[in-house]
Amino acid sequence: MKRDIELSLVLSILLLLGLIYPTKPWAHGSTLSPAWAQDQEGIAVQEEEPNDTPLTAQVIPFPRPGEKVTFQGHIARGDKGSRSEELEAFFSRFDLEAGEIQDWIVIDPDALGDVAPGDGPIPLRITADWGPVASPQQAQQEADLDFWVGTLIDNQTFFIDGFKTMSDIQMATDQRPESWPRRDQPYQVTVLYLQPKGVLRDGEPLPNDGFARKLVIGVQHYSGPAAKYTVTIENLASTGTEQASSMGLESHQIDDGLFSAQFFGGPLGGIVLNRFRPSRYPAHLVAISHPFLRFSDLPDPSGKSIRVLVLAGESDRPDATPPPLDQAKVLFDKMLPIPRTIEIIGEVVDLPIDPPVTIESGVAYVGFQFPADPIERTGITLAFDRSPAQFLRTYFSNDNGQTWRRPSRDEPFTGLPVFMNANIRVTFAFGKITSSRIVRESPPRKQLMRSYPLMPLKPLRIERPGEVEVGERVG
Repeated sequence: MKRDIELSLVLSILLLLGLIYPTKPWAHGSTLSPAWAQDQEGIAVQEEEPNDTPLTAQVIPFPRPGEKVTFQGHIARGDKGSRSEELEAFFSRFDLEAGEIQDWIVIDPDALGDVAPGDGPIPLRITADWGPVASPQQAQQEADLDFWVGTLIDNQTFFIDGFKTMSDIQMATDQRPESWPRRDQPYQVTVLYLQPKGVLRDGEPLPNDGFARKLVIGVQHYSGPAAKYTVTIENLASTGTEQASSMGLESHQIDDGLFSAQFFGGPLGGIVLNRFRPSRYPAHLVAISHPFLRFSDLPDPSGKSIRVLVLAGESDRPDATPPPLDQAKVLFDKMLPIPRTIEIIGEVVDLPIDPPVTIESGVAYVGFQFPADPIERTGITLAFDRSPAQFLRTYFSNDNGQTWRRPSRDEPFTGLPVFMNANIRVTFAFGKITSSRIVRESPPRKQLMRSYPLMPLKPLRIERPGEVEVGERVG
């Protein structure tokens, strides 16, 4: 209680001094902003300054199922902006700079009120187009923009700016046409999971209830002339009118990428699962993905096999847990080879699920089992996201799946346990398919560093995996 009072006093003083700015509010159902226009194609939003930091970001409507929101802005190198503490700390390890991110946008699903989409999954298509303000004849070079997509979390306790990147939907390109994703590449829908709200312990909500419930997009002018850009966010959730059997791919993740990941070796035979729910049924699980990494002082895990497990589940409640392995409905259980290790920051390696696993209802628990051989022989590690965002979707077993616990770490600021999210992702396909080989390697992103064996990283060992009860006060 004393800590809460002290924190409230500090935040009140900061607000009075103007050091923390509340995000611009938006209440659905109220009169549209003068910068907004709505038609049959969706909602168009014009940029309004200042939107130079995550805490002064411009709030735009979250699209309803079947709806599209477009944001149009103007950006130039030298515009007022802010640095992301997370990105800056990460890039500095490689003697690189993230630079200032000039424009920030927040999309808040809870602003929809009674029609808010819940905790997810929310299938989104996020695209961007841009070009120099001057005509192609006048522009001497192309405008190079980077688009960083992530979530807004507890900015007071953990991060100054409260911005956590989701690397799998990071948008960056050096290639024409000036758009993301490239028109000649297949596109996978990105699915957003939100932290469950209303998780209680003794009648009290978690102190960090509501983390990671706001989507944030940061637009960075990297080089070239001033540019105009358009960001489009489409909610592809079913409205009941379209054909649910149409072909498509969904990429599901609950981690925020490599920016805050730690790689763990063992314990021998330990099992790690993530809980996923497709946005519609029937869904076909066609791939499991993970950032398999090679360490300089360990064997190359490429070519070695790892056990992949897929279990059926019914409930998607925050307190749901996988069934005991010997009682579970096992949908997939095979040793699959690791084809290669990652070379680019934010990349994952796809392991096709062949034949695809069909999910008719409920959820799927998908994950890996650590090898029985020690890491010194296999080089295989698994990554966990140390972010404090509490998605409550990762489970760990050290007794061959008889009991399940939530992996946790001690948060350095408070010393209290905080859940970790496994960097395990899946791809669902819809429609008639015969093979999971429809999953292709993602197009190359902007390369930051290929010499991963030189990275100053060492895998950690899980000696006594922590157990945190659902609803326990953390953070």
